[in-house]
Parts: sequence; structure tokens; C-alpha cells
Amino acid sequence: GYNPYDMRIKCQKPPLCYDFGGVETFLNSKATQQQLGVSKKWSSCNRIVNMAFQKDWMRNYHTKLPDMLAGDIKVLIYAGDVDYICNWLGNKKWTMALEWPHKADFNAAADQPYIVGGKQVGRIRASSGFHFMQVYQAGHMVPMDQPEAALAMLNDFMDGKLEKQAVQAG
Repeated sequence: GYNPYDMRIKCQKPPLCYDFGGVETFLNSKATQQQLGVSKKWSSCNRIVNMAFQKDWMRNYHTKLPDMLAGDIKVLIYAGDVDYICNWLGNKKWTMALEWPHKADFNAAADQPYIVGGKQVGRIRASSGFHFMQVYQAGHMVPMDQPEAALAMLNDFMDGKLEKQAVQAG
């Protein structure tokens, strides 16, 4: 069948459908592990790690966002536009439905082009520290599918530029 994390392609490497071979080689190299100060083998599907997250599985954490935003903690929600399992339409819908003091401002904000290297790589909506980005031509693993766009998005978010870019584009 098709990859639930990227609707453009078939699932060629179950169970996650992504080839993490390059990541595994890099993270398990002696030089990388020495730089990170670790000595354990990395794998993409570690059952012990997965089991530790089971108490965290399918919980609603969106209720924590209004308090975070009120505490001046900026929030970025993003989704690739070809991710089926965590699709951008559903993510955008819940961000717009979120009850918080600036809901009306966020909903009134326009989706603006997000440009990286002179190319539109997505759309951003931002208001009062809350950001939603749809990343074009990206599945669940946005950094693997669009590494330049993902790095720019993260850097712009941490530098406080995403909201400014959204406002200036309007």
C-alpha cells in the first residue's frame, strides 16, 4: 500500500516506510557518538523507547497551549502537505478551533507565503505567538523531505522571524 506518512509514494521499507539508513550510519558512527557524548546504538524503531512512550500515547495536549501562549511561550505547529496520517488540513483546523484569548486574531490572520531561497516552500499563519505552517512537498518527516525549508522554518521560529514574515507578507 501507500505510505501513510507521504501519500506520493508506496511504503517500501516497513514499518515506518522511510529509509533511515543514512541517519543510522551517521548516528552510529564513532565520530558522531563521541561528539554527542553517547555510546549506545541508535535505531529508528527501538521497542524499549517506544514502550516508554506508551503512557504518552494519544493524549490531548492542546489544552496546555493557551497557558503556554499566555506565558509568552511561542508555539509552532507544522505539517507537510502530503502527510496522510497527520495531515495539514486537520492540524490547521484544530489550531483555528483552539480556545485561547487571541483565537479571533489568529483566525483573522491570512495564510502568507513562506519563502526560502526565493522559492515558496509553504504557507504560514501567525498571531500573538501562535504559528501554523503548511510545508509544500513534504510528508510526515518534513526535515527529510524538505531539509532547507525545515531548517529555515526552525531557525526563523527560534529567531522570532516567522510572525514578522507573516505580517510583512500581508
